[in-house]
Amino acid sequence: MKYLPLILIAALLAACTLGTVRSENRSMQGKTVYIVHGYMAGPTDHWFAWLKDEIEHEGGTAKIIAMPNSDNPDPAAWDSTLRKEIGPLDKDTFIVAHSLGTVASMRYLQDHPDARIGGLVLVSGFDRRLPNIPALDGFIDWKPIAHDTIRQMTDNRAVITAMDDDIVAPQLSAALAQSLDAELIELERGGHFLGSDGFDAFPQVWQKLQQQAAAR
Repeated sequence: MKYLPLILIAALLAACTLGTVRSENRSMQGKTVYIVHGYMAGPTDHWFAWLKDEIEHEGGTAKIIAMPNSDNPDPAAWDSTLRKEIGPLDKDTFIVAHSLGTVASMRYLQDHPDARIGGLVLVSGFDRRLPNIPALDGFIDWKPIAHDTIRQMTDNRAVITAMDDDIVAPQLSAALAQSLDAELIELERGGHFLGSDGFDAFPQVWQKLQQQAAAR
């Protein structure tokens, strides 16, 4: 057919316009998210790759940082890795960290006191020794957390815990949230939010990250 009906042309033009609007208004457009895994984990574990895909689908940039020797972590090596892998910190920068990755991430941030970031989501976060994992005492004791410095870096701070977490007790996550004056999100069930707990995806983290991106 040589000529398209006018109604079809109008529909095509509307679809193109709608596609442009959606592209410009994607929730993570221009945002960079660093995802920091924890003890005995890596970039392909749990919900990390799923979250990266969600961020990129919404126009953002996501990087899952591979922390060295996660079965026997060295705090100085983890700190060095974050310094190498994380780019400039600004209002379009967000950090999502899990378990021991929350400790490393907070230490990294506190060494950049003049920076301002878009948001921080700490999953199963803590800042003190875990009685059930004494092997991590040296990592945790390496350098204290400067909560006041982190508070000043962003208004968007959240700690997510599950009431049945038997690795990082929810009381420890609650204490961290209080120290950071962060929003505390307590789920009834979820364990340590591992793949073995059924967390190949984590919608609550994604929802909170989108909220922080919109609020910044």
